[in-house]
Formats: sequence, C-alpha cells, structure tokens
Amino acid sequence: MAPRYSIRLLAATLLMGLAVMPAQAAVAPSATITLEFDSDTPNPFRLSAPSPNPFSSQTRLTLTVDEATTMTVAVHDALGRRVALLHDGTVSAGTYSLRVEADNLPPGLYLVRATNGRGQTATRSVSLVR
Repeated sequence: MAPRYSIRLLAATLLMGLAVMPAQAAVAPSATITLEFDSDTPNPFRLSAPSPNPFSSQTRLTLTVDEATTMTVAVHDALGRRVALLHDGTVSAGTYSLRVEADNLPPGLYLVRATNGRGQTATRSVSLVR
C-alpha cells in the first residue's frame, strides 16, 4: 500500500466552534497545516532501486512480494508511453529479479512501474546512456 498521509487544518473559525460547510470553507491566514507520514502502512510489495543506474545495456531491479497477487511491471518513457513489459500475471510470495534491456530504446529517462491487483504502485526511475 502506498504511504498514507493525513492533513489537519486548524483554522481560527474552527477553533471558535463555528460550523463551516466544506463548500464554504476558506483557509484563514492563521491556519496551520500539518502533513504526517504514517509509517505503519503495510507495503505488500517492494521494488528496489535499479542497479546499475545509469545503465548502457541492461539494469536489474528486485521485486519482493509478501503475498500472492497479480502484478504488472512495465517500463515507461518520459512521455508515459509503455515501451517494455517485464511481467504481467500472478506471482507468489517471494523475491523476483527483473532485467531492463536497452535493446531498441533511445537514451533517456525511463520509469519502471510495478502495480499489484489492488492498484498499489511502486515506481523507480532509470537513466539509459550510450
């Protein structure tokens, strides 16, 4: 699961106990916004950093899955187009080695995106150099 963030807005009008409808809500100049990271959020899978990065012929990543699920792992170019599909199907719990080949890819920045059956994603960037 992706990290979960919660935002708390403490406006002066709310502290005074006035009812404010969401459609009418405005941020007062004295408002405080707090962004908290919830580190207890479970991650059912992890995608390692690519190695080597940058790369010229191939790079490897490790996908670690905690429970059986469907996974799609694809490589996207800087415009968001899918240029390679590394895996699309069911995986069991375990660790998998993924390899990105530079065949027929121009130099540039690419994103390796892993998505499980629940729509949770992990993304890593890789740079292809010649």
